[in-house]
Amino acid sequence: MRLDVKVKQEHTEIVAAVAWSPDCQLFSCGDDKVICKWGPDGEKLGANITTITNFITSLAWFPSTGKQAPDSFAISCTDGTFRFIARSGREEKKVSGHEGAVILIKWSHDGAAILTAGEDGDVKIWSKSGNLRSCLASIGQSVFCACWGPDDDQVIIANGKTLMIKTVQANKKNLQWNAHDGIVLCVDWNVANGNVISGGEDCTYKVWDSFGRQLYSSRPMEHVVTSISWSPNGECFAVGSYNILRLCDKTGWTHCRERVQSGSIMNIAWTSDGTQFACAGGNNSVVFAQVVDRKFEWKNTEVILLEPRKIRVQDVANETLEDLEFSRDRVVEIGLGFDYLVVTTTSQCFVYSLSNLNTPIIFDIKAPPHFIHLCRRHFLTLDQISGLCIISFEGRILCSPKFPGMRSEYITRDMVSLSADTMVVVDSTDAKIVQIIDSSTGRVLNKLTHGCEVASVSLNQHCLGIQERLLVFVDRNRDFFIATLYSNNATNNISTMKLHAHVESFAFNDETNVLVGLADGRLTFWYHPDVAFVDRELLPSTSVSSDATEFGRGAQILSYTGNRITLRKMDGSVLFTASKPDIPLLYELTRANKWDEATRLCRHQKNSCLWATLASMSLGRKQLETAEIALAELNEVTKVEYVQYIRSIPSEEGRQAELALFRRLPEEAERILLQAATPPLVYRAIKMNLNIFRWGRALDLAIKYKTHMDTVLGYRQKYLSDFQREESNAKFLQYFKQVNFDWNEILANEESELEEESKRSGAGGGAGRGGRFSEGRK
Repeated sequence: MRLDVKVKQEHTEIVAAVAWSPDCQLFSCGDDKVICKWGPDGEKLGANITTITNFITSLAWFPSTGKQAPDSFAISCTDGTFRFIARSGREEKKVSGHEGAVILIKWSHDGAAILTAGEDGDVKIWSKSGNLRSCLASIGQSVFCACWGPDDDQVIIANGKTLMIKTVQANKKNLQWNAHDGIVLCVDWNVANGNVISGGEDCTYKVWDSFGRQLYSSRPMEHVVTSISWSPNGECFAVGSYNILRLCDKTGWTHCRERVQSGSIMNIAWTSDGTQFACAGGNNSVVFAQVVDRKFEWKNTEVILLEPRKIRVQDVANETLEDLEFSRDRVVEIGLGFDYLVVTTTSQCFVYSLSNLNTPIIFDIKAPPHFIHLCRRHFLTLDQISGLCIISFEGRILCSPKFPGMRSEYITRDMVSLSADTMVVVDSTDAKIVQIIDSSTGRVLNKLTHGCEVASVSLNQHCLGIQERLLVFVDRNRDFFIATLYSNNATNNISTMKLHAHVESFAFNDETNVLVGLADGRLTFWYHPDVAFVDRELLPSTSVSSDATEFGRGAQILSYTGNRITLRKMDGSVLFTASKPDIPLLYELTRANKWDEATRLCRHQKNSCLWATLASMSLGRKQLETAEIALAELNEVTKVEYVQYIRSIPSEEGRQAELALFRRLPEEAERILLQAATPPLVYRAIKMNLNIFRWGRALDLAIKYKTHMDTVLGYRQKYLSDFQREESNAKFLQYFKQVNFDWNEILANEESELEEESKRSGAGGGAGRGGRFSEGRK
């Protein structure tokens, strides 16, 4: 990325502050005591708005919190007052706030409160009408910078060389740490990612997390860092110094550095869509900087934002090049993937098919989106007015998902994931909850509650059915979990399993279920991660890892398309690595139900990881013959014998139940047997519970269906005698007194049930004998 910079001079003295209105008009004020209005292209709009009798130190527009745009802003002055000014320039109210100059004024994100700081060392909070609520801090020296926290319940304040986080509620703990070797001059706290940036007289800028831990520190610059500001989406930030303007990634490395004739950059303000920002210059100038040269890649296609209204689409494979121009508005956001290109401007959305860029689908939007997510069937946008919105590639709005307590301004790109049938989003009010939503209707299907705050989520894109939808997520401890979203159990509980610890970054492949992650200096591939819910003992066999020290600490996985993985190092350089080509081929064969070809592929490759992946796939798809071959190649003797037993079961319901039991789902296995076609397989359900020592459940089934009570009591007595124990369960003691049983009769009933099951399934009898039904005989 780079900056397209314009420098304008209309003020006659130092420009002290700039701020964007919600409709993208820039207001600037300076020591000439006038307030000017500018268009987004850097052209001055009309005459000066108004003239103030005192010097202005800061300017802040009322935040846009609803569908109606605000029409007033606040300024702070050197006479110790702050004032509310209407868009027309009329002064609506004047409030005396501090002894000496009011250095800064900030609105809270919800517009309910105002933060001011002054030369008297006080930091105060006011109501939106200008009534004093509290004096948050008195530090005894001038406060040069302060900022609201993401939830408006904390404020970060610069106190000399230190930064301190003060809570608005008095009973909460405060935090303070040494930040710079010189006085801290500027600070900003981002809503989207929760990180803090600061700059000071030591000529450096630094990135911190919300606990005061340093994430990045720049090399000393030529001059003092005078201003710093986050982009609203948290993906980058701008740093201002004397005649220097930097655009930096959220991790700290620099995208570009521009020399501008502006003097010291006194203030930086971003537009709400994050596409451009303006700066207040010390030499009476106003600087407009547009973010351009953004690059997007998907397979052989590369898209570059050349100018604010022009993008270039290049197909490297076909050597084609095409420029797309947008004459009406500037480009805000671009989404590329799954053979589609989605471009949004400030007022319109363009949907292109990569096979035909000449006839896009165009429709109007209410507000420019913060980000775009694409999947195979549709795409998702998030904006200030509509919130989350799922749109088909034909331009039809499918739904606008809502759930209780949803606050779209706190939802970031990493907190949302979209697939063909499902959308997941981390609850903005409680980050421990992940909402699971039907992407076609917007209806909340379920929710996953985790024990720790969830930081990032992702859904698999390769799926043969809704039952195969997988969710992976990383929590605040950087622990990596996998969950299967759709289960057939009656409780509708979501099963989760921990895959790894200290995972820095991860991504699903766009064509398969292969999952890749960076953790502990190694790059790990999980070739079939849903094996965790089929046979978790095979999970280590289906994963491989390689040394990743070449990528360095803090590297991020940008994408995983086809066999290519794109990573970005901490210094901003982009590296590529590749995965093995045989895994996608195996997925392609199993997707087409070519199990014999898949077996031949594994035999040719002679790779145990490939065999384990095939075993997992075949067990999940209930291809028992292929599973038996793959497990035999892995020398899993006991599992081969169990699969052979499952294949010998005469009824389809019985086989399905045993496979559910193999996946450690006894309740699911029992439900399958009891919901079988008339009559239900009660005896098999009872015997299954006996085999896994769920004695109480077996007795309950016998009582409920009034059958095979003697079988339950007989096997219970044999179990107790084998272990030389006495019966202590009151329920069993009661029925031992009431029911007499005979082993010959029990075995005869077992043979009868097997014969009946075989006849019903058309197997002709005899199948399944000598298996689990015969266990426990004397």
